Amino acid sequence: MRACSEAALAKTAAELALVLRKGDRVLLEGPMGAGKTTFARELLRALGVHQPPEGSPSFAIAHEYHSPKGSVVHIDFYRLKSEGELEDAGIPAYFWEREAIVISEWLSMFPDFETAVRRTGRTWTVRLAFSDDSAQRDLEITSE
Repeated sequence: MRACSEAALAKTAAELALVLRKGDRVLLEGPMGAGKTTFARELLRALGVHQPPEGSPSFAIAHEYHSPKGSVVHIDFYRLKSEGELEDAGIPAYFWEREAIVISEWLSMFPDFETAVRRTGRTWTVRLAFSDDSAQRDLEITSE
């Protein structure tokens, strides 16, 4: 873990973007307000998505973008309440039927689905947490 500012989050997102490839999964973890959506926006920007959204895709659940590395999908699982809703929203297709880079927030709300996601494809976990300094966040990135 290291503490970093919003500018450092953007730099870290840019570094991660350099190594991402089609089919990779980026799982953003952390409490509400820790910076998951900010990191996702900076990662989308670093992947070459023009005008990434300012907010989370909570209302639409998933947004698909085009980048020089191919399709990039940003999914916010927060509003989904059941595995059935995952199916109804077509979420599994983003992970298993497409060669997209998938950025996920709140996937941990569905532990069985998260386990399945982690077993297939290359997975990057970005953990964000509040720091003692309110202007910074603790950040840890691991890969599986």
